Amino acid sequence: MKTERIWELVTCGDPIAPLARHLMDSVWTPEAFAAAKAEGNLDDYLGRGEHAASRFEADVYAIFSDLYRYLEEPHPLKRRLEDEVLGLDAFTLVIFDALSFREVPAVLETFAEAGVGGEVSHSLSCVPSDTMEFAQEHFQANGPAAIVGSLFARDLAYRHVKKQDWQPDFGPEDRQRVIWALYPDNTFHLDHGAVSYAQHIVQPVQDILQAILAADPVLPLVVTSDHGYVWQGGTAFWPVHGDEEKVLASHFKQGRLTREATVQLVTGTDKAWVSGQTAAARGRFSWGRKVPGATKLYKHGGVSLMECVVPWVRVTA
Repeated sequence: MKTERIWELVTCGDPIAPLARHLMDSVWTPEAFAAAKAEGNLDDYLGRGEHAASRFEADVYAIFSDLYRYLEEPHPLKRRLEDEVLGLDAFTLVIFDALSFREVPAVLETFAEAGVGGEVSHSLSCVPSDTMEFAQEHFQANGPAAIVGSLFARDLAYRHVKKQDWQPDFGPEDRQRVIWALYPDNTFHLDHGAVSYAQHIVQPVQDILQAILAADPVLPLVVTSDHGYVWQGGTAFWPVHGDEEKVLASHFKQGRLTREATVQLVTGTDKAWVSGQTAAARGRFSWGRKVPGATKLYKHGGVSLMECVVPWVRVTA
């Protein structure tokens, strides 16, 4: 990592912004996406980008571990939905489950094809990076399905999108529109031998966005995510050693809310974020040496740049 970047991280008041800028400007770029798509090989875009993102965060992890304090503690960007969207009289908010910076070029490509431009920045997910925490924080619900009919959503035109071919059905009186789509996260649970990044992650996002844009959305239109994900394909994750692997493999995600998991993560490894009875992996570590099947290569729920720093794309005209 260049000396000037290290100095910027250490001296700036909020290091998240330059880190997000690097991921967008140097790793997950529209140019890299377009070149890979032209060659019919978006899986190469995914693999190359993940290795670059992993090396970048490894450098940050080694020299500026305070990064995780910024991701884990309260931050103004964690209230961006409330401060910039939900309080407006009119808006269209689109939340894609697990959308990340990887998919921003696909979002911008869809906008360009529809003749609109989007301003790209970033927001922060809740920690641990999980749908339930996000829904509780922003909508006082236990998940996206629970928002339907909730007191919080009584004045919203809310749609929980479960199908790739969904079509908007809003009326002209629906001026506060919230669309929460299960893509691309539901791809990670598909029961098949291989996941195509182009077919199973990029295409559903683009199809849903195209339908929204074709239906004359209320502006501003904001596209964001509840959390990102870590791709553990190839060597784009970090190794753990000794008992650390056993602890993370046994207790990450599914067991993180148990007292046993919390105690073991505190005493067995320093590679974990712990708050009360909640714990999550910190960094891009592999929790389990053997990854059974392609769909298991996608993980979320921990604390890392690609999980916690999420896209924020805004269209105003």
